Amino acid sequence: MVSLLKAVVACLLPLFLLVSVAHAQEFGTVNFQFDSDQLDTEGRQQISDIAQRLKDTNSYKPTVVVGYTDAVGTSAYNLNLGQRRAKTVADALIAAGVSVDRLGTIASRGKNDLLVKVQTAERRNRRVTVQLGDILAACPSYRNVALGQNAVGTELQNDLTLRLSEAVENYSRMTASGANGPAFQMAGAAREDCGQAVGYDDQSVRKVEYAKRCFCSSARMRTALGS
Repeated sequence: MVSLLKAVVACLLPLFLLVSVAHAQEFGTVNFQFDSDQLDTEGRQQISDIAQRLKDTNSYKPTVVVGYTDAVGTSAYNLNLGQRRAKTVADALIAAGVSVDRLGTIASRGKNDLLVKVQTAERRNRRVTVQLGDILAACPSYRNVALGQNAVGTELQNDLTLRLSEAVENYSRMTASGANGPAFQMAGAAREDCGQAVGYDDQSVRKVEYAKRCFCSSARMRTALGS
């Protein structure tokens, strides 16, 4: 079984790498004036560019909009300012023709995760990022995974292939070291579920079910590994 899964990964992983290079997960960044949540001329152009990229990209993944600030001011104030900036960008994307259904998380990191590590009012830190989010982080049940038949296609297959490769690698590594804890068990489950999901063709009624199982067991594996 392990050799078969490795063969599948070897065949499909190059395709995934090519697609991931061609279609970056991040759509762009919008910058702001000091202590402002309003778009300036540069910001409006950035919105226009990002909106077009979103409309040109067919993905089942949700769009994540996250606001940041520079280091000036209190943490509480900057968290609020980052949230307002993120909402400004989300509203502007919708106004530019992006479907409201494409927007997922709208959040703030405030002055955490400074792009430029300075304590001054650096414009590059006053930003909102727009990117595709992972379908889930941890998973209590595969039945909770929001994945429908319309998600089936090349992008989903590439994601499943990557998770299969990760599960096979972790399972093999822990088998060699003699590990037998939760991470090992979850890697085994992910290897099985993702292998099944990758193996089904797009017309199979089991494709979505095992894709859900793959996402869930993969998330559990990563949690057990501390990722």
